[in-house]
Amino acid sequence: MIGIVWAAANFHRAIAIDRFESFADHLLRFKTFDNGFSSTVLNSRAAHALDACDTRAQRALIMLEIPLADAALRTGATNEFDARTADLKTRAYQSISCAPTESFAWLVLFGLAVQSGRLDPDAFALLERSYETSAREAWVAVRRIAIAAPVASLAPEATRHKIAAEFRQLLLDGYVELPAQSYARSHQGVREFLDAEVEQLDVRSQLHFKAAVAKLLP
Repeated sequence: MIGIVWAAANFHRAIAIDRFESFADHLLRFKTFDNGFSSTVLNSRAAHALDACDTRAQRALIMLEIPLADAALRTGATNEFDARTADLKTRAYQSISCAPTESFAWLVLFGLAVQSGRLDPDAFALLERSYETSAREAWVAVRRIAIAAPVASLAPEATRHKIAAEFRQLLLDGYVELPAQSYARSHQGVREFLDAEVEQLDVRSQLHFKAAVAKLLP
């Protein structure tokens, strides 16, 4: 009887977890949901009922909330942006408290530091933790280079080398679009730094990357 009661109490929660994990799989493939849908999910009872240690589900909520925070920043909705940022920070720290090797959570915290203009050693230590806990996961790496490359010139030397190496490896692995976008958003000094990595690629990879950049720059 106790088992039946427990199963009934957790049935809807299990469905919610499965649903959020499917969101995560969807988002990891860089597919998106519209902002209205994302807001509805984030405000749902199921989202609020999730255990902070359901790492994949929390990861999905973070990935749903990031575009909403970006949209609030672009439109000048200060209160909403502050609330979204606070939620992201809370979810990231909760994820780390349950799973210290959750590289994406460390990256989210670094991204929030960059967004706030805080690029001190403590901020880059967050990036270092992301590298240490996930050196070769492509889904993390493509997101990490998007945040890290534009601020590479401000990073400590050891971290700067990791950014450069990851940038080159992504291009070698065929991930061109996000590294190209990061390159296009970077100032000239960072571009010259990354050019040294591009020059180490084979001719075909260089041409592929330069074609992607050409579409982004005026």
